[in-house]
Amino acid sequence: MKIRAGNNGFGEFAEHRALLAALSDDLALPLLQIKTSLELVQHEDFAKATLLRQAKTMALSTEAGLQLIEAYRLALHVNENVELSLEPVSVGAVLQDVAHELTPYAKQYDTDLEVDVQGKLSPVLAHQASLFAALQCLSASMIRAQAAQDRQKRYRMMLGAHKTPDNVIATGVFSNIQGLSDRTLRAARHLIGKARQPLPNVPTGAAGGVLIADMLCSAMWQPLRHAAHKNMGGLATGVPVTKQLQLI
Repeated sequence: MKIRAGNNGFGEFAEHRALLAALSDDLALPLLQIKTSLELVQHEDFAKATLLRQAKTMALSTEAGLQLIEAYRLALHVNENVELSLEPVSVGAVLQDVAHELTPYAKQYDTDLEVDVQGKLSPVLAHQASLFAALQCLSASMIRAQAAQDRQKRYRMMLGAHKTPDNVIATGVFSNIQGLSDRTLRAARHLIGKARQPLPNVPTGAAGGVLIADMLCSAMWQPLRHAAHKNMGGLATGVPVTKQLQLI
C-alpha cells in the first residue's frame, strides 16, 4: 500500500528555519563532546584505558549526530509529496532494534533503556524506515533532555507500545522528562519558520530530534502526542493495525 505524504503544516524550505535552528543546537552537542574528548586525549599522561574510553565517547557522539542528520534527510524526503510504501511491520521488533542500537549511547547518559509491549500486538501498517528513524531520534533526544533536566545517578526510559480501544497501536518513548505536552507540540508546529525556539521547555540539544520525529510520524499516519504507558509520560504516535494479515 502507498500513501502520499503531505506537508502537514511544515511547508516549503523557508518554513524549516526554526527546525534548522533546533537541529543546529542538537548537532552542536556531539561536536562539543568530540572537541572536549580530543582536548583531553592530547595530554600524554593519559593511560591507554582512558584513551580508549574517550575514543568510545567520540564514536558514540559522532554516531548520534549522523543518525540525526539521516533522520532529517528522510523527513525532508517523505515531506516532498512522496508516496510512502506502507507494509506490515512488527512494532515490537522495531522497538527492540531501536533499543539495541541506542543502548551504548544511553549508557553514556547513565540511562537504562527498557522495551515494554503490552499484549500480543498485530502487525501495523507503516513505513518501516520512517518508524525506526522517528523512534530512534526521539529516544536519543529524550535521553539527552532527561539527563539535562534532572540530575540523578541513574535514569530510566521506556520504549513502549499498546493497543488503544479504537484498534490503533500507540507506540512511543516514555520517561520523566518535563515540558512535553500536546499544547507544546501544537505551539512548536505553529512556530516552525519563525525566529523563536519551537520547544522552549526542552533543553538545548533535544528539540530538533523531537520535531524531526514528529515530521516522520505525521507523514506516515499521526503526529506525536502526549501519552502515558506504564505510569510514565511521554510522546507517542498512533499506527493502525494492518487489515491484510487479519484476513488470513
